[in-house]
Amino acid sequence: MKLQNKVVLVTGAASGYKNGGPSIGSEIAIKFASEGAKVVVVDILEKMGKRTVDTIRKKGGTAIFIKADVSNTDEVKDAIEITKKEFDKLHCLVNCAASYKGDIFKNIVETPEEDWNRILDVNLNGYFRFAKYAIPLILKSGGGTIVNISSSAAFKVLKNFSIYPVTKAAINSLTRTIAIDFSPEIRANTVCPGFVRIANSEGDRSSAEIEQWIGDISKSYPLKRVCTVEEIANVVLFLASDDSSYINGECIIVDGGRIISDTHEF
Repeated sequence: MKLQNKVVLVTGAASGYKNGGPSIGSEIAIKFASEGAKVVVVDILEKMGKRTVDTIRKKGGTAIFIKADVSNTDEVKDAIEITKKEFDKLHCLVNCAASYKGDIFKNIVETPEEDWNRILDVNLNGYFRFAKYAIPLILKSGGGTIVNISSSAAFKVLKNFSIYPVTKAAINSLTRTIAIDFSPEIRANTVCPGFVRIANSEGDRSSAEIEQWIGDISKSYPLKRVCTVEEIANVVLFLASDDSSYINGECIIVDGGRIISDTHEF
């Protein structure tokens, strides 16, 4: 097993809101547990966070749930302290928590300042907080890895969609600073997905509407399909494990070639 007896903390690890449907964070947590890790599931959504833990335990894995808001420093500190008390170590941090609330489909002039600050405080500052307070425990545990979930939007943005790609580009830079400042004890890398099929993005669409929607998106990808949460989790596992022992400070784009193509349906 790639993570045998390792302790891993994953933020944003609640299952998707539709009856526990797929989410990137929950799939990462479940994947890591299947590889022998003891997993700390962190999320603001208690019911769905506990569902991730239940899934892990039913498969014979070890996991605990901690309810924490990544924008609240005290709750972040508490999460690290609970991890230390429960397992005494931490070998890997995966920052995956993200917020899409508010009127974010705007340019910077039109974006409400409160929405800008809210997204920034979760999508960027939340990563900073968990890294800041987790790194000392990782170092005390003998070193380890940090994997931050970013987005291909950090490299190619859409019109009138400003704050989200700004936070993702900043995450990539945050990762690089961690990689330099804390090597060789800690390796830090970023995964930048394109569109990934998750329950939370399906909204109130019917099953037929979802399939039509996914089908339309798939046409713009060279592989003619969208990414699954398992495919992202596989890359994160690679970066968290010794399989990637000489990869540090990198931003791995996982979008099936979309960002380098002009693929579209004719």
